[in-house]
Amino acid sequence: MAASNVTLCGICNSQHVSTVANYWCPECDEGLCSQCEIHHSVSKASRQHGIISINDYKKLPAEICKIEQNCRKHERKFQMFCPRHDQLCCLICISENHKECTGMFPIDEAIKSSRTSTLFGSLEKSLKDIMENIERVVKDREANLVEIKQQHLKILNNIKDTRHKINSRLDELEKHMIDNLNSTETQLKLKIETLLNKLSEKKNEIEILMKNLVSVKQHGSDLQAFIGSKILEKDVAEELKYVKNISKDDGFSQLGLKCQIDDKIIDILSNITGIGSIKIEKSKSPIVIGVGHEKQAHFFTAVPPRSKSIDDITASLIGEFSVLAGQFSSCITGLSVFPDGRMIFADYIYNKRLVIVHSDGTLDCEIHCSPLQPFDVTCIDNKTVAVTMFTNNKIVIVDTKSRRVTKTIETGKCRGITHRQGQILYCELEKGIQAINVSNKKKITIVKDETINKNSSYITTSGENIYNTDYGSTVKCYNVNGDKRWEYKDESILSCATGIAVDQHGIVYVISNEITCVVLISEDGKTSRTLLSAKDGITYSYVIHFHSNKLYVVSTSGVIRIFDIA
Repeated sequence: MAASNVTLCGICNSQHVSTVANYWCPECDEGLCSQCEIHHSVSKASRQHGIISINDYKKLPAEICKIEQNCRKHERKFQMFCPRHDQLCCLICISENHKECTGMFPIDEAIKSSRTSTLFGSLEKSLKDIMENIERVVKDREANLVEIKQQHLKILNNIKDTRHKINSRLDELEKHMIDNLNSTETQLKLKIETLLNKLSEKKNEIEILMKNLVSVKQHGSDLQAFIGSKILEKDVAEELKYVKNISKDDGFSQLGLKCQIDDKIIDILSNITGIGSIKIEKSKSPIVIGVGHEKQAHFFTAVPPRSKSIDDITASLIGEFSVLAGQFSSCITGLSVFPDGRMIFADYIYNKRLVIVHSDGTLDCEIHCSPLQPFDVTCIDNKTVAVTMFTNNKIVIVDTKSRRVTKTIETGKCRGITHRQGQILYCELEKGIQAINVSNKKKITIVKDETINKNSSYITTSGENIYNTDYGSTVKCYNVNGDKRWEYKDESILSCATGIAVDQHGIVYVISNEITCVVLISEDGKTSRTLLSAKDGITYSYVIHFHSNKLYVVSTSGVIRIFDIA
């Protein structure tokens, strides 16, 4: 029953009498008036109940008021707590729904010390720390907003200044071009006008010759006509010669103006899409988030660690991005995550490179390995990684800051790789699981397994366990001493198993490529089910990674899909 403005006495109300309650009994889950409280406090059945005033009851959060003391389904008092299902149980609940559950404990023992346990003090300290951190972050973010505004104004002025410079330069170029146009037009006009003047003079000369010819023909004597025609013949011959050569005059050509815009200007118009670009500049915040008790687990001593069933797990897509394309099509076969959250990918066979990206998918750097072919990669610290090479029978240690190989370790045919407590563990074909000490290169065989003979065998660790796939239908789990804990095989759900990851509950996530899905295997290796399939965007993949309740599935083409696991 949730607290309200007026709470009635439950006992009186059952007798059809409306009396305002002055007290509340959490175990009876009802209000009590002053008179009924007296009887309640002396009754053998209820004298041990811890009643509180109705005013204190109304101060409790609504969700706390909703906590019931008895099982609503069976009308029995709760007696046990099931950590697997995070539920209070009555005896009938246990017999019906919790027969297989382990770690159940009586709630009476736990609640006796609930008020005096360190949990409340720890929660108060944690909430205080959280509030202090939030206030620090708020101040820092507000300061960042002011800084962004200042940067905005500075960039705006820079854009306008650049535009002004561009305009001034274009005005200069335009003036020069127009002056050149005017000058060229004047030259062409001069050539044509010169020719026109010459032709005008020739027309006058021809008209005179025509008049002379008519005059000689009509009025001259026969001798004058004969001799005159010879003289005129020479003059006409000269004029014919001029007409024939007139096409050689510059003014006779068909002249015109043509504008050829400079290729660089054309490039500006066609290729340049902007004056510049605006990018987000991201750097690590100076604020360090720290909660004093964040690494301490404050549980009631009676409560064992909780396990989780694979049936309870759900996955929802929350993000997607792609690895920066290389010169050729990507073939992503390895992934590891640095302690600072950056991711490094092995882009095998075609591009022969390592690609490092930030957690938001933006590129950090590329490290080219040609002619070596990086197959799988594991982070040793924030700048050092170990990489297996597909065809060269070696593991190389790479400093990602200098992008150089600092150490080479000769091996057999090594494939999947991981790092654990100063050791590099990897799958060596036809031998098994090997371990190399990073500091002295000492090599030992943890698991002798000649069945590891496929090119896409992968390995990971969690706690004291080692897990590996064999690109078949089998997943194996060993302890760090090499003793097999379990082996799971099911061809109906697992086929061409590659990438493998493990969550905090010991549940295993495996890529099954033949069926194009992600398979869950229980922590004891006894049961499995499909979590994600092709309809969830799963395609052929080698790489899978689990971190902070997020599952990263990476296709060979370099598409990273991020799923929230709940």
